Amino acid sequence: MIQVMDEETRFRRMFQETYSSVRRYARHRGLAPADADDLVAEVFTVAWRKLDRVPRDNPLPWLLAVARNHWRNSLRRSQREKSAHLRLTAEPVSEPAGQTGDRIREALDSLPAADREILQLVAWDELTPREAAVVLGCTPAAARVRLHRARSRLAKALPTPVRHEGRQRERQI
Repeated sequence: MIQVMDEETRFRRMFQETYSSVRRYARHRGLAPADADDLVAEVFTVAWRKLDRVPRDNPLPWLLAVARNHWRNSLRRSQREKSAHLRLTAEPVSEPAGQTGDRIREALDSLPAADREILQLVAWDELTPREAAVVLGCTPAAARVRLHRARSRLAKALPTPVRHEGRQRERQI
């Protein structure tokens, strides 16, 4: 019985320390608040069921890998549903147009999904390349290479460097 209490305490501590980061990850993927909450609930349900597999020293990359897998499964399911709807109705389903106007966001959106993912993990989710490698299921060296290449592609996708106080500066992600 004491072991169960230790697991519960460990889970509660992990939840308190990582909840906001996991939720931020979900929101940065463009999920509505309710959908983000559902994703976070799925992640922590898996973490509770597989608590023995969750790294004790730094659980966040493992949790974000679970979130990424669930999010991607959700995207695939949604795409299948849209595709089935199109086949059944023979009318195109229109996506709402993004109206951000933000040059950086537009440049980011123009990148391949793999580039966006590594940039978001490092810039938005504040992971190191080593931690991002765990989320992406690759080696730390591969994650660093992917990050370098994604940064280069993002720099090329930006129309012009951002000017600030008379000096020319490039935005870094």
